[in-house]
Amino acid sequence: MRSNRVILTWMLAALPLASLAAARDQPGRSVTATVPAVGGGSGSQAMASGKKLDDATIERILKIQGEQEVAVRLVLIPASVEDKRGRAVMGLTAGDFVLNDEKVPQQIKYFSVESSEPVSIAFLLDVSGSMRSSGKLDAAKEAVRHFVDELRPQDRFALICFADEQVSWVTPFTSDRRVFLDRLMVQEGYGQTALNDAVAATPKLVDEATSGRKAIVLITDGADNASRLNVHEAIETARRVEVPIFAIGLTSLPWEDHKKRKDLGGNMGVLRLFADQTGGAMFVSRGPDEVKESVARISTEMRHQYVIGYSPGLEKWDGRFRSIELVARNGRYIVRTRKGYYANP
Repeated sequence: MRSNRVILTWMLAALPLASLAAARDQPGRSVTATVPAVGGGSGSQAMASGKKLDDATIERILKIQGEQEVAVRLVLIPASVEDKRGRAVMGLTAGDFVLNDEKVPQQIKYFSVESSEPVSIAFLLDVSGSMRSSGKLDAAKEAVRHFVDELRPQDRFALICFADEQVSWVTPFTSDRRVFLDRLMVQEGYGQTALNDAVAATPKLVDEATSGRKAIVLITDGADNASRLNVHEAIETARRVEVPIFAIGLTSLPWEDHKKRKDLGGNMGVLRLFADQTGGAMFVSRGPDEVKESVARISTEMRHQYVIGYSPGLEKWDGRFRSIELVARNGRYIVRTRKGYYANP
């Protein structure tokens, strides 16, 4: 049985799968396979000659191919690289990276650069009462408008707002700037902030709504006062869906009273966790100019990404979370990617 499987594997190398599938789906059609000899026995020589494949044989071959695809299953991770000044680094190759899965070194088997593919961006906007104060919501709207103006015609964008217990689509994915901006500008602040709940819910909403490259741009002051989930529960839920979160944390505009300074570290620290764990980035913005700068950096980072693939060689995909470490070999660059993945069956 083991040797038969090897021979059938060589058949797969010699025959296009499309031909096999077509033969299977057309009763009475046969395919002649010329298979390289495996070993030196007479049985191998017999298999090397032209042989008619019936429907049952074709079905077995296709089934074995399906099993092999599982065995060589790739984990694909997008990564952004920048230098110490925050500038995107391009022109790297697979050899410039070191990759570990659960601290075990991995061989990179797939490598590409994504720069021209369309991007779908969901803006997750905090419209709670705390954003209404000191011009934060107006600054956030201006940031989104500026971001959308910089996007390419093939890119798409959507608006999701959250306040109290609601996380709602305001505008589905579209390329119509006028409609999008009209809906954006009429948003008003109200209620409390359920940030953790919004972060947990949004990646799945976005993933189900669009395909291809996608990301979430979260704009908030980070002040959660109404979530049912804690930070760690939100992170665990968010990272189950492979959609990076880029966070812009708005501080006081202008700075409010001194007693709130102690809250800055905690609020922004939470946003940094959300970004780090999902493969995004986090920026603190203290005024309109810094907001625009943050938007420009996010836009640049999303346009220049590497996609790296490897096969962890797992005997069993048991659904557990597995940690990933990806670094630049020379140590001079900052690499951002997801912290891990769930080995779902």
